[in-house]
Amino acid sequence: MVFPFRSISNINFHFGYASRVPKALAGLGALAISFGFALPATALPTVTVVREEAANQKWSEIEQQLQQADVDYRVLDRKDVAWDELTDVQVLFLPNAVQLTAEQMDSVEVWMKEDGGLLIASGPVSQTLSSEAKSKFRELAGAYWSEALDAPSPIARTTYPGNDWTESVASTTSIQGGTLVPTGMLSRLSATWQSESSRPVAVVSTQNSIYFGWNWGDRPFDPEAADLDAQWLNAALNRFDKILAINPTAATAAAQSTERTISELPINTLEMLSMRLELGNLLGRVESAILTTNASADASADVLPEQYRAVVSEAREVVDMLPEWVQQGRHRYARQAYDRALEGLWKNYPSDRLTALPEVRAIWLDRGTIVESGSPQGLAEVFDRLAAAGINTVFFETINAGYPIYPSRIAPTQNPLTQHWDPLKAAVQLASERDMELHAWMWTFATGNSRHNALPRINLPRSYPGPVLSAHPDWANKDNRGRLFPPGQPETWLDPSNPAVRSYLLAMIREIVGEYGVDGVHLDYIRYPFQNPGSRATFGYGRAARQEFERRAGIDPIKLDPRRDRQLWEQWTQFRADQVSNFVAQASQTVRDIDSRVILSTAVYSMPSNERMQKLQQQWETWISRGDIDLLVPMTYAANTRRLEQLVEPALEAVSEAPVLFLPSVNLLDLPRVEFLDQMQVVRDLPTGGYALFATRQLNTDLQSVLKQSRIPSAQVPYRNPFGAAVARFDVLQKEWQFLLDNEQIWIGNQSLMAWQEQIEKTAQLLAMLEQSPSESALRQARAEVAAMRENLPEWLRLEALKRSYRVNTWQNRLFALEAILRYGDRNLPRLQAETNSRPSQTARK
Repeated sequence: MVFPFRSISNINFHFGYASRVPKALAGLGALAISFGFALPATALPTVTVVREEAANQKWSEIEQQLQQADVDYRVLDRKDVAWDELTDVQVLFLPNAVQLTAEQMDSVEVWMKEDGGLLIASGPVSQTLSSEAKSKFRELAGAYWSEALDAPSPIARTTYPGNDWTESVASTTSIQGGTLVPTGMLSRLSATWQSESSRPVAVVSTQNSIYFGWNWGDRPFDPEAADLDAQWLNAALNRFDKILAINPTAATAAAQSTERTISELPINTLEMLSMRLELGNLLGRVESAILTTNASADASADVLPEQYRAVVSEAREVVDMLPEWVQQGRHRYARQAYDRALEGLWKNYPSDRLTALPEVRAIWLDRGTIVESGSPQGLAEVFDRLAAAGINTVFFETINAGYPIYPSRIAPTQNPLTQHWDPLKAAVQLASERDMELHAWMWTFATGNSRHNALPRINLPRSYPGPVLSAHPDWANKDNRGRLFPPGQPETWLDPSNPAVRSYLLAMIREIVGEYGVDGVHLDYIRYPFQNPGSRATFGYGRAARQEFERRAGIDPIKLDPRRDRQLWEQWTQFRADQVSNFVAQASQTVRDIDSRVILSTAVYSMPSNERMQKLQQQWETWISRGDIDLLVPMTYAANTRRLEQLVEPALEAVSEAPVLFLPSVNLLDLPRVEFLDQMQVVRDLPTGGYALFATRQLNTDLQSVLKQSRIPSAQVPYRNPFGAAVARFDVLQKEWQFLLDNEQIWIGNQSLMAWQEQIEKTAQLLAMLEQSPSESALRQARAEVAAMRENLPEWLRLEALKRSYRVNTWQNRLFALEAILRYGDRNLPRLQAETNSRPSQTARK
């Protein structure tokens, strides 16, 4: 164990010394700190910093930053973290990549709860721990790291009562960080990342912990970033010093006191509505999961099986009674009932069911997993797992960081990690044998990767731009300072304006589709890198782009100022977006010229259109309106269901009339089983054509067992047989409706019931006729009846909606999804007619 004390001769003593407060007032004093009352200050306490032996913690840079921050610190090696080593510690700092074991986290818990220990953490600590240790960390830190931000951003302090400890932070420097997700009632949002469309959480505090959402101290050579780190650490220590000034063990008492106080705080109307929405939606998803399974499996099953009755009934009562309890002033009772209901639903979430629906079930099969498989035999084991999980579409990482994973005649070189075999050839055969589709996933305009360079068997400098730009440096895209790598991002980029670049990428597509016979092409990085025009961090200044824009507009875009030259700047932004959109159109035509049955899909961002244009120049609305792509796959990676819904929502309206299938994505990384089930349920309850999972590397046996329960026939994959999928999907809806009617569990008047049943029969009949004999006339009639069903459903079921609005909304969403599948079928009608006429040949392209 090492405890080196640094010199304290330069410590700032401007905080003064605090008079000690009697123990009897400790809880009151700490509570005053929590809610913003002033207390005397003292010199900053010594902070004990945990050093991780692993190189990725960048310890030397952290220590340099600690010295620049002018704080008193001592060092504790990670292997020595144990309760008996923490008894004399007041403030513990876990920076960045600390990998504590479950036993060590237990020691930290005892130290915090029994000794009043105070914790500071930074960076993705919660991602480096075992599942057991991770759960403990989330509880103690009051939050967890969800996902990295796409670009550097400034941090904004929040203004809630008690957040005055952040007032000393004045820095507005943009840094690279990540989104924190609060985990408890006592978690306060102390700061957020500034963004045009959202405010991801940057700093979370509880009474005895503070969590910074960035890697603290790994930029000591950036004076502005170093100053920001110093300001936040000093602010945190100053806050903790006030707690220690009252009583060294005051943190626990204060937390308990604060918890009691929060439970008694009045609930205003906005909070009450938010509570009802949160609980009501979770209840709706639980009921939806139960209903779909029971209706599909056994018409005699209970509408609500015994094991769910108590928790569902309690949650329903809370949703119904919350307004009355608040009006009566029973705020504490309302909060306690709300917490119990949420906990009950989560603990009893239906974990044994995921009903089969006709849907696209895609997964990204990442380069790392492919490389680790090592051979066709090893790759077969991966495909066996995916097939067992009911996956029907594999996005196989075929071009990564400028390297094809196969021996190409066009690209400069095959990926060195796979040069002893041809993974793409093996994958196409393995997928075909398992009745799965193989879509070649290719990095499009991102063409180098510093992280790939650093891999042991690659061993190239981080500054290596990748094999394509090494061979063709004039193809490079650059930022407004002439740099290949955008600040804070690991990729180099091709210039979409360069005709040679487009020719090269199209030649790669022709090689992959024409010579390997893949079922689809999946375009990733089909955009520009992340930018922030407000801070003049912009990209797109390749030689070809500058020359072409100057020819059109009469000015070199490098001279444009986003704020001063607004009209020209918008023209420049649209110009760049058009380069991407034009390539998508070319790729689409190239694929269809080779084989009209090959599917083209894109991985995109679902942020609002204007923000996406300014930051990425990705205007996918153009692609889907023209019918360039078949599948739109927004990267809606989220750590919880609420966030997933927020990410999906901006895209729903844009795709509502487009002939494209919409597949939200779910990030499997560190996703607990119950959270995975909940996210899958909300994806199915929204108007989608399926989902995409990221990625195979994170598909553990637990999540695989969830998916295994609901495999569907390949003939029902919507992009291959949209009319058959529509029939099967409507059949699922019919079963749910009939199941509830048979059990007298749906509120509807007799007149509405008759009209509804008549519409159901007519719609089912026309969909069946369409599947059997596709024609423009049959399709037009079927689409009209599905639209009529959707439009009239709210009126027919208005009584049911009063009690179970989530259920009725879900049925409407599924009808919206049905309309989308029919629109997609309309676009592909000639192909579908030809396939019907050629039966009984297979409908799947193999």
